Amino acid sequence: MRLWVQDEGRFGLKPVLKRLWALQGQRPVIAQRRQYQWLYTYIFVEPLTGQSDFLILPSVSIALMQVALDEFSRAVDPHQQQLIVLLLDQAGWHTSQKLQVPPNLFLLPFPAYTPELSPAEPMVTKLKLPIANQTLKTLQEVEDLIAAECVRLQHNPQEVKSLTLFPWIKHVLDSV
Repeated sequence: MRLWVQDEGRFGLKPVLKRLWALQGQRPVIAQRRQYQWLYTYIFVEPLTGQSDFLILPSVSIALMQVALDEFSRAVDPHQQQLIVLLLDQAGWHTSQKLQVPPNLFLLPFPAYTPELSPAEPMVTKLKLPIANQTLKTLQEVEDLIAAECVRLQHNPQEVKSLTLFPWIKHVLDSV
């Protein structure tokens, strides 16, 4: 059995503002161009190992969640020989009866309105760093930066583990 967590992050052309250093007495200037176009990164993380898998899609929906689950299942267990418990929030596209969950996955929802419990939440914040304080012109630029960060994180499981291995997960896994 393997324990994974899943969440989605929305990224787009609306600027992500972060604090930054500036000389004393000077205010930093960040150009902004407000455009409301988005893409979503489906994030899958195994906190115990730091292994991660990402899928960038144009939206969130039941159909796209089906695509994400199928791709995730193929990527981490292509022969469907393991039981993967996937913790996720209770978004409508996660809990729909229309989803055909691959046989090697067991979806287990977090209690409603508890994003602080999800170890995938820090990953959303981490993925926003490459686009913070930037004015990007196209959604493709956003996708390229997010995709590069996803690849970087996949090659740095220790960093992912440090962000996602919450104490309660250690306790649960130790007691199983």
